[in-house]
Amino acid sequence: MPKKILSGLNIALLLIILLSFIVRVVGIGKYPVGFTQDEASFGYDAYSLLKTGKDQWGVSFPLVLRSFGDFKLPLYTYLTVPSVAIFGLNEFATRLPNAIFGALAVLATYLMVLEFTKDKKLALVSALFLAYSPWHISLSRGAFEANLTTFFIPFGIWSYLKGLKQNNWMTIAAVTFGLNLFSYHSARIFTILIIPALVVSTYKGASLQGVKSNIKRYLVPIIVFTVFVVLVFYSFFIGAGKRGADILISNPTDNWAAVADRRYEAVLIGMPDIVSKAFSNKLTYVAKTFVNNYLSYLSPNFFFTQGAGEATYGMISGRGVLYTFEIFFQVICLYSFIKGRKFKGIKFFLFWILIALIPAALTKSTGYAANRVAIMMPSIQIISAYGAIILVEYITKSIHNKLVKNISYIGILFVLIISVTTFFEDYIYHAPIHSAGSMSFGTREVVKYISSIEEKYEEIRVSRTLSVPQIWFAFYKHWDPKDYQKYSKDWIVYEQKGYSYIDQYDGYRLGKYIFGHLDMNTLIRSENILIVGKPSEFLPKISVQKTIYYPNGSPAYFIVAP
Repeated sequence: MPKKILSGLNIALLLIILLSFIVRVVGIGKYPVGFTQDEASFGYDAYSLLKTGKDQWGVSFPLVLRSFGDFKLPLYTYLTVPSVAIFGLNEFATRLPNAIFGALAVLATYLMVLEFTKDKKLALVSALFLAYSPWHISLSRGAFEANLTTFFIPFGIWSYLKGLKQNNWMTIAAVTFGLNLFSYHSARIFTILIIPALVVSTYKGASLQGVKSNIKRYLVPIIVFTVFVVLVFYSFFIGAGKRGADILISNPTDNWAAVADRRYEAVLIGMPDIVSKAFSNKLTYVAKTFVNNYLSYLSPNFFFTQGAGEATYGMISGRGVLYTFEIFFQVICLYSFIKGRKFKGIKFFLFWILIALIPAALTKSTGYAANRVAIMMPSIQIISAYGAIILVEYITKSIHNKLVKNISYIGILFVLIISVTTFFEDYIYHAPIHSAGSMSFGTREVVKYISSIEEKYEEIRVSRTLSVPQIWFAFYKHWDPKDYQKYSKDWIVYEQKGYSYIDQYDGYRLGKYIFGHLDMNTLIRSENILIVGKPSEFLPKISVQKTIYYPNGSPAYFIVAP
């Protein structure tokens, strides 16, 4: 089978995959700028598992990572263990698995589209669009678990389609889909929704006897996937359910104050209270919020102009997740579909896009959460690819003047090259200036400087504004996981005190490091102490021992010795 796969790869595909890996791996220690606390947590958990078989909280081979109280899914951490074992605990090793799986997603997309449509041209162009997608490149260059599903879903679908002919592949599909359930919270919902759609789109035996026959034939993969589903349900009781409850729109941040205010407004104008409840209640609020969220992700603003609402996942805010020129390819594809021209499987891929929005629409966010709808890839790129093919075919068949035809081809190529070039120019030269704060830039420099002088001080106070600051010292100092776990077992009281996250707990410590709120009036009178925080936390005209700067030259952190 591997020989057949390799024989089907032509030089163009090999170049696409090779270049896709290069643009995802070169300089990943530096770009995206900074290194988020989630990335550091994935890396340190991998380091801890490698050294002790336990995560940073002392849990053996966990199904859910407590992390900072946000209970992350564990697949990315487990995939990072080999990388950390080979390259050590650093940014490169932590980000490398995503770069590898990002490139593999390009191959998986090609295989899936080819198997689904039997159209090699569409498969190749789809792989090309994903390879140079600004959305996919950005997510592939950091330790962002949301990106894993862009490999596991298409590879799972390809394995499923192969499994319709060879049973062994169906077991591989079951394992792949099962692993995807532990990649990212949005991917869990999407996987459960996409599998029935896939079965319906490919199932040919409608009789009851046919159903029984298929269940018997695929009993092993059904059992395998069921085991993963059971583990998912079990994970709800050990933390994953808490994370889901925290971010759902059914648990609003204002504790339903908006509903109460709207009901009060209606009563104030004269509407009976019982009637106002019919119009303004929890159900209507959730329904309205879901619809608004859902439609917002279908807007041109998200796709082509505004893009991600935050830069914490390495993406560029204010830039669409797709290239602007893709709007023409998307319109051409949809127009052709309405007119009756379509490729095999287009309904499935359009349905894929529509259900990919559901997890994000169900969750709270302050803007476009591009990471939560990353499950839309590579289906959205397949639609663009088909539109591009139609346009090129139209030019080939309809324009008979050779000069005009060549100019048209050159024009399309020029737009593609300029679009990709301007993305990388933005990514390398402008994004670091604007996203440094969101990406926790400067924490490595903080730890490096403090480590060089820490023996002079009895105590080091670190502000919670560094965002769960213990992880920076654990990661960059390669803190012995066994020792770290001795401290973290005492931190668990944060839950008993009613806090959702560890950094809400004031005064927890790691060795001589103490984390929490900085009471400057008290601390400035202390002796033999070092203080780390953001500039806004310190009193005016305080003597600063060391300043860590953002790329734009503004101060990021102060290190002060009173």
